[in-house]
Amino acid sequence: MALYVVLSAAGEVYAASYFQQADVFVALLLSFAVVCLTFNFLACREGGEAKVGNRSLLVLVALNVVTAISWIGLFIGLKYAEPAIVVAFMVALGPAATVWLNALIRRSGAPPRSDIIVSAAIATIGAYMIWISASGNAGVEWGARSSFGMALAIVAGLSLALTNVLVKLLFDRGLSGRQVLAHRFYGTILLLLGLVDLSSIVPEISQHWFAIAAIGLSTIVMPLLLIQQGIRRVEPITVNMVLSTAPIITFLFQYFDSRIVPSSHTFAGNVLITAVAVGNIYLQYRRSA
Repeated sequence: MALYVVLSAAGEVYAASYFQQADVFVALLLSFAVVCLTFNFLACREGGEAKVGNRSLLVLVALNVVTAISWIGLFIGLKYAEPAIVVAFMVALGPAATVWLNALIRRSGAPPRSDIIVSAAIATIGAYMIWISASGNAGVEWGARSSFGMALAIVAGLSLALTNVLVKLLFDRGLSGRQVLAHRFYGTILLLLGLVDLSSIVPEISQHWFAIAAIGLSTIVMPLLLIQQGIRRVEPITVNMVLSTAPIITFLFQYFDSRIVPSSHTFAGNVLITAVAVGNIYLQYRRSA
């Protein structure tokens, strides 16, 4: 799990730098095409074809939509906003929003008071991090592009929460993890095909094939494989605790990107987000123990 966090953080900072002068949609299209083919192959090896029954089809369509929003929103957010703040929103908003969406979609009942308090704390820290950027105290200069990137990061974080709930619904209906991964990226690929200039694919690959491969492997393919192994081998609380360190690790990797000015305000916001995330995970663990 630690390797997953380090690899993702390094890849996201590298991707943010690369996307300043390159075509983000070409890199993502190629990466998700490889991901889709890989997990369809693994699902077929698991036993038979990666089939989905009619009962799960609507949930799967919804999962494809929110997967496209969360992943593309993440990478566009990385291009325009400070990576450490983007990752902080992804880490913090996901678990907090999942509690509310779980109650609404899976009818699990009203969230406990502790979850309500955690949600309020995350919203407060999130507002503080938006102020950090808007006041010019972040590592990237504030402007229309960075505000757009911040908005996409928030949307991506909320979409990630909905993704978790929909995946759980599919698990409840008998699909395996590999089957879900095999079928969840079709919407992302279709959306990218609509966004990309098809004539730019070959020139982009010929000029930047190494960067595209590095970004695809470090931010999508390897993290998805590593997190599956981590979830399989260690306890859920350990997984969540390690994942909650992602904003701070991402902040440290930003020192290798010359366009980002190190910001003590961003670091403080990341520490607060991590503290709240860890506290939330601990409270959830205590309730389930």
